[in-house]
Amino acid sequence: MRPQKTQDPTTEELVRLALRGNQAAWRAIVDRYARLVHSVPVRYGLTREEADDVGQEVFLALARNLHTIQDPARLPAWLVTTARRSSWRLRSRRRLEATDVERDLSERETLAADSAFSAPVPTMQQLLAGWARQEALAQAMAQLRTRCRELITLLFLAPDEPSYDEISERLDIAKGSIGPTRTRCLAQLRDILQGLGFDRAS
Repeated sequence: MRPQKTQDPTTEELVRLALRGNQAAWRAIVDRYARLVHSVPVRYGLTREEADDVGQEVFLALARNLHTIQDPARLPAWLVTTARRSSWRLRSRRRLEATDVERDLSERETLAADSAFSAPVPTMQQLLAGWARQEALAQAMAQLRTRCRELITLLFLAPDEPSYDEISERLDIAKGSIGPTRTRCLAQLRDILQGLGFDRAS
């Protein structure tokens, strides 16, 4: 019999523990929402270093204001709002600190920079929805059997994009069985996602 997987603590539980000084709970909060926070400055066109600065500022603000969050379920929305404000301030400061050389850019370069800044920024709902889908996929993948998880990862997520021959060798399965196995594994993944409240339509 497979051991039952321990359920991850809820955000409410983590917040309660963090307020009591539990450092592991605080690190779990940061780990759980780091990708969501990082996605905001990236969508604003900030660099990786600037996105890291925004992340540090957001979680510092969270540490200072964690006791004021009455509904932990709204923590993702609070983080997105804070990240958007921080990103806007950083982007505005970057404009103000432009050097004389940067001000003398050609008209074409100036227009290109302005168009980059004026690119539409996703709404909070879009950011939260995208993050929620990523989290649901991660949870669903974790619930798949090991062989299915490995196969789907190699087929769709592996950065080196291995061929069927390579996948057959890595997983020690017949090349001809990859297709049927993929179909069964994707069906299982879809069922798990639906159980989590996500499906293709969402």
